[in-house]
Amino acid sequence: MTRLLTFLRAYAARYWLWYLVGIAFLLLTNWLAVQIPLQVARGVDGLRASDLDAVGGAALSIAIMGIGVIVTRTLSRGLIFTPGRMVEYRLRGDLFAHLLKLPRSFYDSWQVGDLVSRASNDITFVRVLTGFGILQTFNVAAALSLTGAEMVRLSPTLTALMLGPVLAAVLVVQLGTRSLFTLVRENQVQLSALSDHILASLQGVQTLQGFNAQEAFLERFAERNRAYMETKLKLARIQALVLPLLALGGAGALYALLAAGGPMAVRGELTVGELVAFTGLLTYLLMPLRSLGWLISVYQRGMASLSRIDELLDAPVAKSGTEKPSGGRAGPTLSFEHLTFSYPTAEEGDAPALRDVSFSVPSGSTLGVFGRTGSGKTTLLRLLTRTYEPPGGALTVDGVDLLELDLPAWRAQLAVVPQTPFLFSESIADNITLDEPDPARLQRSLERAALAGEIERFPEGLDTVVGERGIMLSGGQRQRSALARALYREGARLLILDDVLSAVDHRTEQQIIASLESVARGAGEASEGGPTVVVVSHRVSVLARCDAVLVLDEGRVVGFGSHEALRASPGPYRDAWEQAEAEPTGAAQAEPEVVA
Repeated sequence: MTRLLTFLRAYAARYWLWYLVGIAFLLLTNWLAVQIPLQVARGVDGLRASDLDAVGGAALSIAIMGIGVIVTRTLSRGLIFTPGRMVEYRLRGDLFAHLLKLPRSFYDSWQVGDLVSRASNDITFVRVLTGFGILQTFNVAAALSLTGAEMVRLSPTLTALMLGPVLAAVLVVQLGTRSLFTLVRENQVQLSALSDHILASLQGVQTLQGFNAQEAFLERFAERNRAYMETKLKLARIQALVLPLLALGGAGALYALLAAGGPMAVRGELTVGELVAFTGLLTYLLMPLRSLGWLISVYQRGMASLSRIDELLDAPVAKSGTEKPSGGRAGPTLSFEHLTFSYPTAEEGDAPALRDVSFSVPSGSTLGVFGRTGSGKTTLLRLLTRTYEPPGGALTVDGVDLLELDLPAWRAQLAVVPQTPFLFSESIADNITLDEPDPARLQRSLERAALAGEIERFPEGLDTVVGERGIMLSGGQRQRSALARALYREGARLLILDDVLSAVDHRTEQQIIASLESVARGAGEASEGGPTVVVVSHRVSVLARCDAVLVLDEGRVVGFGSHEALRASPGPYRDAWEQAEAEPTGAAQAEPEVVA
């Protein structure tokens, strides 16, 4: 209840006037609906007394009240359901914005399908709770109170006899629905697992077909689907056994009405019209009582969904400092001091991803990073971009602890090309600019990434939609599209390239290196210098053009210096250089061209 009240204050309270007016119309609806049986009683008694004026007046009143019920019920539903939709709209926006702020460590421990399920199905249940749930809560309360008051006024004794079976049924229903919350939450978790399996299977459908693994994934799907169905059936059994008790209680109340009310009417303790009114009031009372069962289900589902959404909204975002990064175009000076880092998901006893790493990168220089797979190269870049949080004081930018820098301001100064480029299922232009395009800047970034000529050969040029994760492009074209995206941010002070030339041929590589050198020198810029560049590569031909090269092995620094110095010293870098020298010139094959 505390969680629900907190949520309502945060999201529904601003619509209090909508709710207030809607509830007023809801109360009026119930009052009119309760008055109709009383007018029927007036008409019946008038008919027995041959009072045609009373009969006519009652008929007119019933007609007017019936129209009033239609109008007020429609208004009450519109006024109460609309805030529920608005709450859903705001909650979806807030949740999506919050998810975009969460660090990579959060996504390491969550399944995408589970997140999608919470952001869609669970929010829908919360909307039903804040719309239909609130309406039915006040509707049931108003119907019970107004109907009960009129029954008591007509005959307290008969009312007590009628309500006995109903209250007994409500009590049994309340006891029987205690297990609903647990089952509902379990069912939603199973739905998340099912959604995640479907999403992963569709994303990897080519792999499944290529390895003929469809049957194995169908079996896993059937297992998850079966678990979801079995929990659904448990919920259905509880509802099928418990909720009809309300109807049974209503039937018991009707029996009590006929068994006790009939003799009372014969003895003159009730008029025939009042007995008819009791019947109408009881019939009206049974409708909200039946809704009470659905209301309990809505409440249980809504509360379970709300707790699942709160788990996401309560997840801590990446901490941001208050210090603003240095301005200007000159790249920052980077300093690593005894940096040791382990991933949050690492198990006890695992070796750190980076161990006692210390080196410095002067402003505006180009640093190459070399190492075998798993040596810690990408981890180093992830800490630099604050995809993961480095230890305090271990990484400074222009003499300021990276953790003390304002995070959005720091990331605004970065241009990053990850090891595995990600492209959205949008046009090439949208993938590069990520916003409103600047045609001149877009063209420069394409030329610097050696992509302009190939884009011109596509039937739709820059408007070509690249498909899911860029499937319409070759591996090298995807890499260069991601590179063009980084180069489009011409004001970036730190350019980070994670093995961006692994899928291009030798000629294209040399063309891109020349462009990157031009960017690093700040060519054409009226400024004090170019950006600082950090480039990870397995190709020593790329690293040879860097001002300094950092060599990592199993998370440790095993070499740092110029290309010439490292080539002259024994170690993995010299081994890689000698192997590259032994290969025939131009051995690298050109990437296959894909016509989008």
